[in-house]
Amino acid sequence: MKTQVITKGIFGIFIMIQVACSSNTLKGTWQYDGGIYDGKVQNASADFKMQRTYTEGKYEAYIIEGTEEPEKYATGRYEIKGNEFLVTSEFSSQPSQLIGKTISYKYKLEKDKLTINGILPNGMNVEEYWKKVK
Repeated sequence: MKTQVITKGIFGIFIMIQVACSSNTLKGTWQYDGGIYDGKVQNASADFKMQRTYTEGKYEAYIIEGTEEPEKYATGRYEIKGNEFLVTSEFSSQPSQLIGKTISYKYKLEKDKLTINGILPNGMNVEEYWKKVK
């Protein structure tokens, strides 16, 4: 289960990176709050948290379990162009065919809630929900 969530989270990282808009309203730390993957609802895990930190044009993604140190599982770059969120993965702790590839997503930002959606290169339709925590 954890591996499946991390894999989806890696895709979601790409999405989140693309969401970090040029007005810098995405700067800060965001926590995964569930999503829909090919029509199947997935809730955020009660056992661990997935968080992404956005800075100027870059992101880092972490898994946090209990009192353990956060584990970095992905990094990359992002760019906002209109309503497109363009994400390029540079590192993944799991094997990924997306390293160095740019993926385009649509995003919607409402106060401290972020929704990202798009179709991944493998054809999976994703919609993810994130909430700002810092």
